Amino acid sequence: MEENSLNAPLLEISLDYYDEDNGSLISDALSHHTSLSWRLREEWFLFKAQWHWLCINALVLIYGTMCVFLNLAFYRMEIPVAVKRLKDVGHEIIPKLTLDVESTQLVDLPMNLIILSLAVMMVFLFVNNSTAGKRNPKPHFVNVVRRGSSVVAIGHSLRACTYLSTSVPGSSDHCLAGGNPERFRPSSLAECFYSIANPYHNCGDLMFSGHLLFTITVVLIINQYGESSFWISHRQNNWVVGVLTAFTLIQTLLILAARHHYTSDVVVAWYFTPLLWYYYNTVIHPRDLKPDLSQIARDVIGQVDL
Repeated sequence: MEENSLNAPLLEISLDYYDEDNGSLISDALSHHTSLSWRLREEWFLFKAQWHWLCINALVLIYGTMCVFLNLAFYRMEIPVAVKRLKDVGHEIIPKLTLDVESTQLVDLPMNLIILSLAVMMVFLFVNNSTAGKRNPKPHFVNVVRRGSSVVAIGHSLRACTYLSTSVPGSSDHCLAGGNPERFRPSSLAECFYSIANPYHNCGDLMFSGHLLFTITVVLIINQYGESSFWISHRQNNWVVGVLTAFTLIQTLLILAARHHYTSDVVVAWYFTPLLWYYYNTVIHPRDLKPDLSQIARDVIGQVDL
């Protein structure tokens, strides 16, 4: 099988798996476990090896993005706020959603369907693991979470550098003069560091779309891991990715129709996110960590002997 550069992170298989003594040890350990419990041991091994990266990503996404970055963007917004939006070709072409439609979950419906697809894929990682302890082609939950969260965390950090550098007039109704955005704006610089921001009331974080950064990353995750997770053919996985890409395009149109972003914000997200994904996969973290099956087997045998 030819290796696709976008699918570079593959599970590495150690030659130790085929060592006669280790094979006997692993087989003995497997006799004390179901395939699911063994799989959970593999995940625990990978979590212990990568927990610090997961914690850093969580810190950036939960505290950095949802607290500091968004609040600073809102705090830096010029007061009094702009009366009208910047001239934008997407806003000129795409009709504006009515307030009643915008206030529903319609705008985020495509993104929620894509998130649901990812959730299903993550469940399938633990289904039908008949090759537990052997050359398991299925990716591991911890590895998928690390790769996806790392790309989104880096993306949001770079995104913050962009929208904090230049504050532009808001595109949403609630960020214009008639929307009275001051009621949600942090009252002091100190508040930016301890108050959780509401992304649906926030202003100033425009360049580029965080919704599309996340949504496109999820599609790229499924593109890379879906085939081996669902145990489907490459062609079938391409169909899945094609449908999810169509949902992402619909999400883009709805973002513009709701006036949540300018056209430049969504255009940048569409080319920035795949480039970041490619760079992370080929330069920063090209291969997923593999569980040490021999070490897991020794731990299991040691517990059984006790």
